[in-house]
Parts: sequence; C-alpha cells; structure tokens
Amino acid sequence: MKTIHQINFWTCIINVFLFIVPYLGLLFMTVLGAIQLLLAMAVVFCYYRGLDKKMCKMIIGYWVFVAIDFSGLALAYCYDSFSNDLFYIPLLFLFPAGIAIYFVYTTYTITKNLSHEHAATQH
Repeated sequence: MKTIHQINFWTCIINVFLFIVPYLGLLFMTVLGAIQLLLAMAVVFCYYRGLDKKMCKMIIGYWVFVAIDFSGLALAYCYDSFSNDLFYIPLLFLFPAGIAIYFVYTTYTITKNLSHEHAATQH
C-alpha cells in the first residue's frame, strides 16, 4: 500500500510542478487521472477486505466522486454544454483536481492505518 501511496503522491506533485507551463499541467492531469483510476482499482482488489469501515467509506466516496464527475461530463457532452465555460472548467479541471487531492489523502490514511496495524501485530 505504501508503494501505491508513493506513486499517487509523486504523480500529483509532478502535476503541480507542470502547471508552471499550463498546457503541460493540463495534459498531465489526464495521465494523473488514469494513474489514479488504476491505483484505486488496485486498492479495491488487493486491500479492500483488510480495510476498516472508515477507510472502505473513503474508497467508496472516491468512486462516487469519480462517477459524479464522469456523469457530469457525459451530460455536458450530450447537451453540448461545453460552449459555456461555466460548466467546462469545473467538470474538466476543478472537480478532477479535488478528486485527485482527496485520493492522495485517502491513500495516505490507508497507508498510515495499515502500517499502524502491522506494527501492532508485531509487538
């Protein structure tokens, strides 16, 4: 789990630094999103059963946020709302950035709790 968190954390940091050149930062957000979806699937398939209720809710919350954002994008695309920047900017940039930060926090919390449980079982 520590590796998952490290990959997640450093891809977010790289994305922040790439925003020095806005175009690169925006392009890398797509890469960050794909990486985070893969990492979230790895957490669900490899660690979900060993997580306590709070951490399970955090992972479920992440997937709910992702589903809401994808649904909003699909609805905006179907109804051609991309001509209005009021819908375009939050759905493509602000919400995904918030979801990315939330997932970094989630992987940090899970890593911290699993390492504490692992240390407690060794004593």
